[in-house]
Amino acid sequence: MKRTALLTGPYDWDPALLPRAEFDTRLAAVRRVLAGHGATALLVHGHSGEYGALAYLTGVVPKLGPAFALVPNDGPLRVLVSGGPAMLSAAKLLSWVDDVRAFGDLGNAIRDWLKDLAPVRNAVLGLWGHQAMAHRPYMALAGATQSFGKLIELAEPLDALRRNKSPRERELLDRASRILAASSGVFARTAIGGRGARSAALAAERAAFALGAQDVGILASARDGGPPLPFDGPADVPVDPLLACLAVRFAGYWAEGLVTISSTPYGALARAEASLRAMLEEARAGARSSDLARVAASHLSPYRVHSVVEYEIGSSIGLSLEESRSLGRDESSQLEVGGVYTLRSGAMGEGRDNAIVSAMIAVERARVEVLWSALDPSGDDRVGRGLE
Repeated sequence: MKRTALLTGPYDWDPALLPRAEFDTRLAAVRRVLAGHGATALLVHGHSGEYGALAYLTGVVPKLGPAFALVPNDGPLRVLVSGGPAMLSAAKLLSWVDDVRAFGDLGNAIRDWLKDLAPVRNAVLGLWGHQAMAHRPYMALAGATQSFGKLIELAEPLDALRRNKSPRERELLDRASRILAASSGVFARTAIGGRGARSAALAAERAAFALGAQDVGILASARDGGPPLPFDGPADVPVDPLLACLAVRFAGYWAEGLVTISSTPYGALARAEASLRAMLEEARAGARSSDLARVAASHLSPYRVHSVVEYEIGSSIGLSLEESRSLGRDESSQLEVGGVYTLRSGAMGEGRDNAIVSAMIAVERARVEVLWSALDPSGDDRVGRGLE
């Protein structure tokens, strides 16, 4: 994905976007999970590449190295951030948590916190976000908790909380989706106008940032009908068909879309669109990913499934581009009430005759709302299909 020079994301906590009451509700739900598993406390990990669990609970998006939230089953939280004391003033702006500290030696910082908890023998410490932890901090954690008691993984029940979006989160995802719509429209119009993929990406970035995006990531074809790739070198050559993945982040929440832009009505694009449309018609609470994949595949013939979507037809999305619940082709993952997902389809033919498309949906108990779709990404019917 095309990245900006710095990983940005939120640089301060904005209570107007995510009020303290939102975090209080999340913390109460997390503590109910701790109580249900007999856990005395929880350690939450995040780093600049994957921070969804940490941001969900504290608002912190790490800028330099890993960061941790230390969550007792009662009482105030503590946040540990990488770097020296000079970093603290900036780090404290990221979170509603009052107790934010810089750590040099992670093991000692965790030991000090565990002592403050006055632990009993054989206490239980839950872990969340630890799957993305590097080896060195994990060993420091393991060493610091040896005398504390047992470590248990709580990713599964806690990730389920993240997937169930609150009304406020839906508002932020709606805004991110509108930015994606504007950005993808600019991208398509620039490419259709005969400019190269790099020019189209830069124009899309400018449009997204002007509307308040904090991060923009773009992958695009380097050759006619080629797969979406990171930009490499200064070349700015028109590509047709142009396959692209665009992602924007607003207030910490991601929106993502796959689009295909072409001046020629290639068959792959028609098949990919028919496949996506069929999935959207079948999408509902409880729908299984394997069933959606089967419906999608039935509309692709005589084309093959595109390699970009070979193994998954989508995933849940929010504070992470791909949250814990992937929608595998051969899995029984279900669309959950309260979840927001990307659904992706793609077709591969001969030579340049290839296409990818996607949609973002919000699943409610009685209906599914389309937040963004490559079938009509910006209200411009030239985008997402061949031009006559």
